[in-house]
Amino acid sequence: MSQPVSPPRWPVIALYDRRAAYALLREWTPHHLRDELWAGHFGTQLAPTAAAELEEHLTAWVQRALGALPLRDALLVDEQRGQRVFALICAALTVAQVPVPAALAEHLPADSCDLATLPVELAAVPTLAVLAHRASDERLSIAALTSDLYPFPTDLETLVATVAYGDLAAPFEPPTGWRRVGASLLVAAGVALLVLPLLVGQIPAHPAGLPLALLTLGLLVGIRAGWMGFAGALCFWLVANLPGFRYDSPLLTILWPALPMMGLGLALLSLDRRVRSLWRWVKRQVRGGRRPPPGD
Repeated sequence: MSQPVSPPRWPVIALYDRRAAYALLREWTPHHLRDELWAGHFGTQLAPTAAAELEEHLTAWVQRALGALPLRDALLVDEQRGQRVFALICAALTVAQVPVPAALAEHLPADSCDLATLPVELAAVPTLAVLAHRASDERLSIAALTSDLYPFPTDLETLVATVAYGDLAAPFEPPTGWRRVGASLLVAAGVALLVLPLLVGQIPAHPAGLPLALLTLGLLVGIRAGWMGFAGALCFWLVANLPGFRYDSPLLTILWPALPMMGLGLALLSLDRRVRSLWRWVKRQVRGGRRPPPGD
């Protein structure tokens, strides 16, 4: 694994993969990039503070309903935050950094820039000759950084995003604000109705009744499910409360009408996009083996 790049003393010359950065802007969304950052598949070059800053900006975009847009569009909508995000992406794709040679220092402008825009022959500067050769071989870019901001793209309008809006899956958004409070109260009430009788030595007569209803309702409110999600959950709740749905009931009595109602409930739940986004999020947790950051 690559070691984090130490914060340099400005100005420096950076060798980085600008083509890969542009590909991310076209093909990834803020939500996708944040997931890759959490899973450790992106940003291993970044120092912990830089990685935390990138996560903070991406989370802000997700909370502002920009998480499902291509990164290119998020940069256009919020250019101030976008400059930092683009700089951190480029920093994660940086492969080498060297101090600015004295022969080049006098030609540097106040802002960071690509060396290709400067009237300097790179091959004439020994320190840069090696970088120029490597950049040519590996199709990398060279920039003179006077701060931690990399040269911001000036062609975002013409940079066509390849993510199709109609194909964007709705990301799972943890409940916040009053929705989180309401969902927590419903779940707490359901748990209390289950636990309190046990504390006094009694088994709840109908644990699948009101307690299950409150727990399910809390989940659906938390994920902001649509009417199909509520209808599907109602089908499963009715199955659990059927008179013949008991462990000692004959098999045929359990299967009818339980199976048709469960099939209808499963179909309704699968049609609700909020329920699907929750299911995708759960699968990512199981496959990635990672824990979500605090607040999720």
